[in-house]
Amino acid sequence: MKKLFTDVAIIGGGGAGLRAAIAAKEKVPSLNVMLLTKKPLGVGGTTAIACSDRMAFHATLPYTLPEKDNWRHHAMDIYRIGGEVSDYNLAELLAKESADALEYLLNLGVPFVKKLDGKIDQFLTDGSVYPRACYVGPETAVEIHKALLRRFKNLNIELRENAMLYDFLVKDGRVIAAKFVDVQTNERFCVFARSFVLATGGGGRLFKRNVFPSEMTGDGYAAALRAGAELVNMEFMQIGICHPHLLFASSGSMFRSLPRIVDENNEEFVQRYLSEEDRKRLTELQFKKGAHWPVSYESPTKVIDLAVYKHLENGHRVFFDFTKNPSYFSAESIPEEILRWSEKVDVKLFSLPTPYERLLKINPRVVEWLRERHIDLSKEWLEVQNALQHFQGGVKINERAQTSLKGLYAAGECAGGQHGANRPGGNSLLDTQVFGKIAGENAALEALNSEIVNIDVDDENFNGNVPASNVRAILMDLVSKHGFLVRIDDELAKALRELDRLDFEGVKLDEKGLAFMLETKNMLMLARVILTAELARKESRGPHLKFEFFDPPNMKFVPRNDDWNKYIVITFAEGRLHCEVREPIRPMEGTV
Repeated sequence: MKKLFTDVAIIGGGGAGLRAAIAAKEKVPSLNVMLLTKKPLGVGGTTAIACSDRMAFHATLPYTLPEKDNWRHHAMDIYRIGGEVSDYNLAELLAKESADALEYLLNLGVPFVKKLDGKIDQFLTDGSVYPRACYVGPETAVEIHKALLRRFKNLNIELRENAMLYDFLVKDGRVIAAKFVDVQTNERFCVFARSFVLATGGGGRLFKRNVFPSEMTGDGYAAALRAGAELVNMEFMQIGICHPHLLFASSGSMFRSLPRIVDENNEEFVQRYLSEEDRKRLTELQFKKGAHWPVSYESPTKVIDLAVYKHLENGHRVFFDFTKNPSYFSAESIPEEILRWSEKVDVKLFSLPTPYERLLKINPRVVEWLRERHIDLSKEWLEVQNALQHFQGGVKINERAQTSLKGLYAAGECAGGQHGANRPGGNSLLDTQVFGKIAGENAALEALNSEIVNIDVDDENFNGNVPASNVRAILMDLVSKHGFLVRIDDELAKALRELDRLDFEGVKLDEKGLAFMLETKNMLMLARVILTAELARKESRGPHLKFEFFDPPNMKFVPRNDDWNKYIVITFAEGRLHCEVREPIRPMEGTV
């Protein structure tokens, strides 16, 4: 196998990977830094393409409310909306470092929207008590990625594209090398380094409905787990209403403008899946969905997500219609708290005749953005579906972004412990920049005190009985049907047994090639991890919705249980997955 050598190897070219590579080179310019990406740089990675109606970067600035201890309130929001199943010390780091992270991006030229007084404009997102969300528009993440890419190109950092991670080499508890396959040529090669940063993003492509780039198949999770690292909170994945083709999250302002939610037959179907009580307050629930966009057990708006899910499962398509008001809408039915909110935007907001005109008032940029993509909301419907949007858990890290393995750091969506069941809107972009920097700097410092360990790499035999294409189709069907929005223990256990059978029989090389087969092996490992974690958590919490039965409006949740104020850590040893329930790091008594 071909060998390459460097001082610091960064795996992943999204927001976290770019920030880590830049930080490593800026921290110790004399070191050789190599960035390896699965797709060409600027094309791959979630940060490069992610869009929503108003993409947020969550930050506590000197003038962010409340004036006293404002970063502590931010940290506590992260911890509390996470369901108290994350490490509070990591939440503190995110909050404390958020202002510096934003300032760095401003210096790189990211055009965050400012108010007339020159201060950054901040709005309130889901999971926050105070307004902290900074933004450019629908393409905040894209603009951040462009700015990081400009800085990256000005530094002497080696780049290797089309490189898919599939394994690590470990010696004496330290990661000494990483194995890759070129996704275009199927050539395998090995990178030896003094330290490694894992920034491979989430694994959303396991699920049929997702807003992830095509390369996000969970390679980092699988490789780290096989090497001996710990994964945490893998049952928690954010799921929201999204466009099925644009990879666009239809959140905040889209719901607040109160469009009709219809199917291909022009039926307003949501009511048929609701209880009588929820039908009466549907206007309120739909509006509040804007601030509770990812589905969450704790929010009453989850019934809208479940209605959409059930209708899709019944074979229908779902759309937002901004040309007409819902049949249940009336100005008199708007609750007082929503009227007070509307007055901040425009006192006549709900007297406007259509949802389109309300959206144009609330968020004109998203109307323009969609029109640029040939979707005119004044004339046509916007198709939507439930889609997996973000992995909350990942490879467990500490304050230095170090994993449980020496020489291996992690940052961004592939890292875990900093977020729990949920997170404040905009905190994932913040996470890429804060822990990307921390991981890159600490990997550089470790590289100064480490040596490259060059060992022989034996050739590998990939033996299996089930063609990779078959394995992938089966695992995607199982996780999408049983491990997505609706989770029932008996069905999870049955699906997990089928995945274990596939793992026992092995993945066979087929006409799709070696890279496809290795990627499928990673996906199979991650699928088993996800279903194992979902089965282990015997409650509902955040986006983890556990049911005794589900046939809306008739359904029964397994309720949230404070005995489960803990996280699930998964390891892999002796060919088996192991679960351990642990206490997270808690805030000190008396913390805000």
